[in-house]
Amino acid sequence: MINASPDLTRQIEITPQLQPGGDAPRNSPIAGVFLTTADIDHALGLLLLRQRETALAVYAADETRAALAWIDTALARFCGINWRKTSTDFQALDDSMTFRAIQLPKSVALQFRDAVSGASVLFAPSVGELNEELRDTVHGSDVVIFDGTFWSDGELGLVRPGARGAREMNHLPISDGSLDFLRQLPARRKVYTHINNTNPILMPDSWERAQVRDAGIEIARDGLEIII
Repeated sequence: MINASPDLTRQIEITPQLQPGGDAPRNSPIAGVFLTTADIDHALGLLLLRQRETALAVYAADETRAALAWIDTALARFCGINWRKTSTDFQALDDSMTFRAIQLPKSVALQFRDAVSGASVLFAPSVGELNEELRDTVHGSDVVIFDGTFWSDGELGLVRPGARGAREMNHLPISDGSLDFLRQLPARRKVYTHINNTNPILMPDSWERAQVRDAGIEIARDGLEIII
Protein backbone atom coordinates (compact mmCIF):
# COMPACT_ATOMS: atom_id res chain seq x y z
CA MET A 1 0.00 0.00 0.00
CA ILE A 2 1.22 3.51 -0.82
CA ASN A 3 0.24 5.95 1.93
CA ALA A 4 -2.33 5.16 4.61
CA SER A 5 -5.13 7.69 4.61
CA PRO A 6 -7.65 8.23 7.45
CA ASP A 7 -10.35 6.41 5.45
CA LEU A 8 -8.34 3.19 5.38
CA THR A 9 -11.06 1.29 7.23
CA ARG A 10 -13.52 2.13 4.46
CA GLN A 11 -11.01 1.07 1.81
CA ILE A 12 -10.60 -2.31 3.49
CA GLU A 13 -14.36 -2.75 3.82
CA ILE A 14 -14.97 -2.29 0.08
CA THR A 15 -11.89 -4.23 -1.10
CA PRO A 16 -12.06 -7.99 -0.41
CA GLN A 17 -8.35 -8.43 -1.21
CA LEU A 18 -7.49 -6.27 1.81
CA GLN A 19 -9.74 -8.04 4.29
CA PRO A 20 -8.40 -10.49 6.91
CA GLY A 21 -8.75 -14.19 6.27
CA GLY A 22 -10.72 -16.48 8.55
CA ASP A 23 -7.53 -18.12 9.84
CA ALA A 24 -6.07 -14.81 11.08
CA PRO A 25 -8.90 -12.34 11.77
CA ARG A 26 -6.59 -9.69 13.22
CA ASN A 27 -4.25 -9.60 10.25
CA SER A 28 -4.70 -7.91 6.91
CA PRO A 29 -3.12 -8.97 3.62
CA ILE A 30 -1.48 -5.53 3.71
CA ALA A 31 2.16 -6.56 4.12
CA GLY A 32 3.60 -3.05 4.27
CA VAL A 33 3.07 0.63 3.61
CA PHE A 34 5.12 3.11 1.58
CA LEU A 35 4.96 6.72 2.76
CA THR A 36 5.68 9.56 0.33
CA THR A 37 5.40 12.27 3.01
CA ALA A 38 4.63 12.64 6.70
CA ASP A 39 1.38 14.50 5.96
CA ILE A 40 -1.35 13.39 8.35
CA ASP A 41 -3.60 12.55 5.38
CA HIS A 42 -0.96 10.07 4.24
CA ALA A 43 -0.07 8.52 7.59
CA LEU A 44 -3.00 8.56 9.99
CA GLY A 45 -4.30 5.28 8.61
CA LEU A 46 -1.30 3.51 10.13
CA LEU A 47 -3.07 3.72 13.48
CA LEU A 48 -5.98 1.75 12.05
CA LEU A 49 -3.67 -1.24 11.49
CA ARG A 50 -2.63 -1.34 15.16
CA GLN A 51 -4.34 -4.65 15.97
CA ARG A 52 -2.08 -6.69 13.70
CA GLU A 53 -0.33 -9.65 15.29
CA THR A 54 2.97 -8.77 13.63
CA ALA A 55 4.88 -5.51 13.21
CA LEU A 56 3.86 -3.38 10.25
CA ALA A 57 6.58 -2.80 7.65
CA VAL A 58 6.72 0.89 6.73
CA TYR A 59 9.04 2.19 4.01
CA ALA A 60 9.91 5.85 4.47
CA ALA A 61 12.67 8.42 4.22
CA ASP A 62 14.51 9.32 7.43
CA GLU A 63 12.82 12.74 7.51
CA THR A 64 9.38 11.15 7.30
CA ARG A 65 10.17 8.69 10.06
CA ALA A 66 11.42 11.48 12.33
CA ALA A 67 8.27 13.54 11.73
CA LEU A 68 6.10 10.53 12.59
CA ALA A 69 7.76 9.69 15.89
CA TRP A 70 4.41 10.19 17.61
CA ILE A 71 2.82 7.43 15.53
CA ASP A 72 5.83 5.21 16.21
CA THR A 73 5.28 5.73 19.95
CA ALA A 74 1.55 5.06 19.72
CA LEU A 75 1.94 1.81 17.76
CA ALA A 76 4.74 0.55 20.02
CA ARG A 77 2.01 -0.46 22.49
CA PHE A 78 0.25 -2.45 19.78
CA CYS A 79 1.78 -4.16 16.74
CA GLY A 80 4.77 -1.84 16.39
CA ILE A 81 6.44 -0.59 13.20
CA ASN A 82 9.28 -2.25 11.34
CA TRP A 83 10.80 0.83 9.68
CA ARG A 84 12.57 0.26 6.39
CA LYS A 85 14.59 2.83 4.50
CA THR A 86 13.94 3.76 0.91
CA SER A 87 16.81 4.17 -1.54
CA THR A 88 17.37 5.98 -4.80
CA ASP A 89 18.70 2.67 -6.17
CA PHE A 90 16.36 -0.14 -7.13
CA GLN A 91 15.89 -2.72 -4.39
CA ALA A 92 13.84 -5.90 -4.32
CA LEU A 93 10.38 -5.80 -2.82
CA ASP A 94 9.73 -9.46 -3.61
CA ASP A 95 10.66 -11.95 -6.32
CA SER A 96 8.76 -10.07 -9.01
CA MET A 97 9.00 -6.39 -8.09
CA THR A 98 11.75 -3.83 -7.46
CA PHE A 99 11.35 -0.24 -6.39
CA ARG A 100 13.22 2.96 -5.73
CA ALA A 101 12.55 6.43 -4.33
CA ILE A 102 12.90 9.68 -6.25
CA GLN A 103 13.85 12.50 -3.92
CA LEU A 104 11.75 15.65 -4.23
CA PRO A 105 12.15 18.88 -2.20
CA LYS A 106 9.44 18.01 0.36
CA SER A 107 8.45 14.44 -0.45
CA VAL A 108 9.43 11.37 -2.43
CA ALA A 109 7.98 9.75 -5.50
CA LEU A 110 8.17 5.98 -5.99
CA GLN A 111 9.00 3.98 -9.09
CA PHE A 112 8.15 0.27 -9.27
CA ARG A 113 9.44 -2.14 -11.92
CA ASP A 114 7.94 -5.51 -12.76
CA ALA A 115 10.70 -8.10 -13.11
CA VAL A 116 8.70 -10.21 -15.57
CA SER A 117 7.36 -7.62 -18.01
CA GLY A 118 10.08 -5.03 -17.41
CA ALA A 119 7.38 -2.34 -17.25
CA SER A 120 7.58 0.42 -14.67
CA VAL A 121 5.10 2.68 -12.92
CA LEU A 122 5.77 6.01 -11.24
CA PHE A 123 3.63 7.11 -8.29
CA ALA A 124 4.03 10.80 -7.42
CA PRO A 125 1.11 12.19 -5.37
CA SER A 126 2.92 15.18 -3.83
CA VAL A 127 4.91 17.17 -6.38
CA GLY A 128 5.76 20.79 -5.70
CA GLU A 129 8.18 21.19 -8.59
CA LEU A 130 9.59 19.24 -11.51
CA ASN A 131 13.25 18.60 -10.77
CA GLU A 132 15.56 16.85 -13.23
CA GLU A 133 15.48 13.47 -11.51
CA LEU A 134 11.69 13.41 -11.61
CA ARG A 135 11.63 14.51 -15.25
CA ASP A 136 14.00 11.71 -16.22
CA THR A 137 12.04 9.11 -14.26
CA VAL A 138 8.70 10.20 -15.69
CA HIS A 139 10.01 9.92 -19.25
CA GLY A 140 11.24 6.40 -18.52
CA SER A 141 7.99 5.08 -16.99
CA ASP A 142 5.25 3.13 -18.76
CA VAL A 143 2.57 4.30 -16.33
CA VAL A 144 2.60 7.66 -14.56
CA ILE A 145 0.28 8.34 -11.60
CA PHE A 146 0.72 12.01 -10.79
CA ASP A 147 -0.28 14.75 -8.37
CA GLY A 148 -3.63 16.17 -9.47
CA THR A 149 -4.59 17.82 -6.18
CA PHE A 150 -5.47 21.27 -7.50
CA TRP A 151 -6.41 22.72 -10.87
CA SER A 152 -5.11 26.22 -10.06
CA ASP A 153 -2.79 27.73 -7.48
CA GLY A 154 -5.46 29.86 -5.78
CA GLU A 155 -8.25 27.31 -5.98
CA LEU A 156 -8.61 26.65 -2.27
CA GLY A 157 -8.71 30.37 -1.50
CA LEU A 158 -11.94 30.68 -3.47
CA VAL A 159 -13.79 28.58 -0.89
CA ARG A 160 -11.66 29.32 2.17
CA PRO A 161 -10.42 32.94 2.27
CA GLY A 162 -6.80 33.17 3.37
CA ALA A 163 -6.02 29.54 2.50
CA ARG A 164 -2.54 28.73 1.27
CA GLY A 165 -1.90 28.32 -2.43
CA ALA A 166 -1.32 24.95 -4.08
CA ARG A 167 2.43 25.49 -4.44
CA GLU A 168 2.71 26.51 -0.79
CA MET A 169 1.24 23.11 0.07
CA ASN A 170 3.72 21.30 -2.20
CA HIS A 171 1.28 20.62 -5.04
CA LEU A 172 1.99 21.69 -8.60
CA PRO A 173 -1.27 23.00 -10.12
CA ILE A 174 -2.59 21.22 -13.18
CA SER A 175 -3.47 24.28 -15.24
CA ASP A 176 -0.08 25.98 -15.32
CA GLY A 177 2.18 23.25 -13.99
CA SER A 178 1.64 19.62 -14.89
CA LEU A 179 -0.91 19.48 -17.72
CA ASP A 180 1.38 20.43 -20.59
CA PHE A 181 4.21 18.39 -19.08
CA LEU A 182 2.17 15.19 -18.88
CA ARG A 183 0.56 15.79 -22.25
CA GLN A 184 3.91 15.33 -23.97
CA LEU A 185 4.94 12.14 -22.17
CA PRO A 186 5.27 8.85 -24.08
CA ALA A 187 3.81 6.80 -21.17
CA ARG A 188 1.00 4.51 -22.28
CA ARG A 189 -1.16 5.54 -19.31
CA LYS A 190 -1.13 8.82 -17.39
CA VAL A 191 -3.41 9.26 -14.38
CA TYR A 192 -4.13 12.16 -12.01
CA THR A 193 -4.51 11.13 -8.37
CA HIS A 194 -4.80 12.76 -4.90
CA ILE A 195 -7.54 15.08 -6.25
CA ASN A 196 -8.98 17.62 -3.81
CA ASN A 197 -12.76 18.00 -3.69
CA THR A 198 -12.44 21.62 -4.89
CA ASN A 199 -10.82 20.53 -8.15
CA PRO A 200 -13.21 21.11 -11.10
CA ILE A 201 -11.83 18.11 -13.00
CA LEU A 202 -14.09 16.01 -10.76
CA MET A 203 -17.14 17.55 -12.45
CA PRO A 204 -18.13 15.34 -15.43
CA ASP A 205 -19.10 18.20 -17.77
CA SER A 206 -16.52 20.79 -16.76
CA TRP A 207 -14.19 22.54 -19.20
CA GLU A 208 -11.26 21.60 -16.96
CA ARG A 209 -12.10 17.89 -17.13
CA ALA A 210 -12.31 18.14 -20.92
CA GLN A 211 -8.83 19.69 -20.99
CA VAL A 212 -7.43 16.77 -19.01
CA ARG A 213 -9.20 14.21 -21.19
CA ASP A 214 -8.01 15.89 -24.40
CA ALA A 215 -4.43 15.71 -23.07
CA GLY A 216 -4.76 11.92 -22.82
CA ILE A 217 -4.75 11.87 -19.04
CA GLU A 218 -7.10 9.76 -16.91
CA ILE A 219 -8.66 10.78 -13.60
CA ALA A 220 -8.23 8.22 -10.82
CA ARG A 221 -11.34 6.66 -9.32
CA ASP A 222 -12.11 4.16 -6.60
CA GLY A 223 -11.48 0.62 -7.79
CA LEU A 224 -9.23 1.60 -10.71
CA GLU A 225 -6.92 -1.27 -11.66
CA ILE A 226 -3.84 -0.89 -13.88
CA ILE A 227 -1.93 -3.88 -15.21
CA ILE A 228 1.70 -3.18 -16.01
